[in-house]
Amino acid sequence: MVEQAKHKKLWVHACMMLALMVVFHVIPPLGVITEVGMRLIGVFLAMLYGWTTCGMLWPSLMGMMGVALSGAMPMSNFLALSFGNETVVFILFIFIFTGVIDEVGLIDYIANKMISFPFLNGRPWLFSTFVIIGAYISAAFINMFAAIIVFWGIIYIVAERFDFKPYDKYPILMIFGVTLASCIGGCVMPYKPVPLVVLKAYSTMAGVQMDFFKYLFFSLPVTFLVMLFYVLLCRFVFRPDIKELRHISVDFADPDALILKKRQKVAVAFLVTFIFLMIAPSILPEAWILTQWINALGIVGCLFFLLVLMHLVTVDGEPMLVFHQITKHISWDIFIVMAFVIPFAGIFTGEDTGIKEAIIMAMKPLLAGLSPMVFIVLSLLIATLLTNIANNMVVGAVFATLLFTIGTSMGLEIAPIIAVLVVCVNLALATPAASPVAAMCFANKKWCRASDLYKYGIVTVLTGFVFAVAIGLLWAGIVY
Repeated sequence: MVEQAKHKKLWVHACMMLALMVVFHVIPPLGVITEVGMRLIGVFLAMLYGWTTCGMLWPSLMGMMGVALSGAMPMSNFLALSFGNETVVFILFIFIFTGVIDEVGLIDYIANKMISFPFLNGRPWLFSTFVIIGAYISAAFINMFAAIIVFWGIIYIVAERFDFKPYDKYPILMIFGVTLASCIGGCVMPYKPVPLVVLKAYSTMAGVQMDFFKYLFFSLPVTFLVMLFYVLLCRFVFRPDIKELRHISVDFADPDALILKKRQKVAVAFLVTFIFLMIAPSILPEAWILTQWINALGIVGCLFFLLVLMHLVTVDGEPMLVFHQITKHISWDIFIVMAFVIPFAGIFTGEDTGIKEAIIMAMKPLLAGLSPMVFIVLSLLIATLLTNIANNMVVGAVFATLLFTIGTSMGLEIAPIIAVLVVCVNLALATPAASPVAAMCFANKKWCRASDLYKYGIVTVLTGFVFAVAIGLLWAGIVY
């Protein structure tokens, strides 16, 4: 009965989305916004509604149909821009690549390694920091959802051993901290979905190639410091009772998991090679034949090369990659959303819509007298707030377009701002709708009260925003 009622609600939400699209088909053009622009605004609002109430996959498919019916372009052209886009193809196969890394148990190794150091004995806050760092590393290089599940498991073991109860402050803060580390870790590597979409939106508007090395050089220290800032926030502001945790001993690490197995070593080698291929064009001389080959293959070709090698390389008589067994790691929700968002961001602010001109005209009176720094901080703050009630990938893509459109008219250097924007839209933790990992955290009702998560989430997002913008803008200015 519950499932039937939920399914009936989907019909209501689908009708609401359709109504939004239809209404904007009949509203006459406003100012410089064209008829096509009005229809695309209806599609955009329908998508925001659908993503918030229903999920990500089928509303995105409705959005594709909405674009085709708006007159912006036929469906065949839109599909060529979406599923034929290099970034969309890349994200499909990166799920397979990271799925192999996940399957060999590398996250379990990282988790046990991070809590096995003898110097953690009797140091509860250092131990807590290493747990969160472990989740951060696992999310940054492998899979954020798997990182959450594994490191929550460690927190549950600690809670049981040291007599913490559900809803106690310490386990709630640690569960939330692992979620934060996984979320913020998800924007470290440029091949992760959110940074990939935002950087692609910027590079498309600016007509420049994405510099993965510069982004990585920016993101690693900034996100790491944001995570450490949360630990300090817990210790000196939230101040939970750590009970007998001050006498912690790290003897509960699994000895078998501390041995890096052969398949795990091979997986690490593939991961390091992949990261090298991503940043090589930015650091190797252009005249080298290796650089020319990597540029010719592009990020998708390099990924295909590694996947083929994974299929050919055998360890203990078994190939590293068996395609039909690893496809379960593909997140179809994220893939379809990216297939919609990447082309839509460009179409939405294209010359035929008048939307870009309308935004500039509307913002000019508001920006009159404001310094460029006030504009930057205000834009990043609005993006951070919106990302906690809407999909962070979508918010990031839209604000990358807006920042480029308005920022260039103010004579600003946009690339550093875009890098900080990626971090800001990954502070998506204050509500269940903020991100999939936030939804996981709020769903953990056995250990966490929603009211506590709202409280810690709002404080963490706002203080984290101040810290990330202050440190991020300074460092981005140096890097870029």
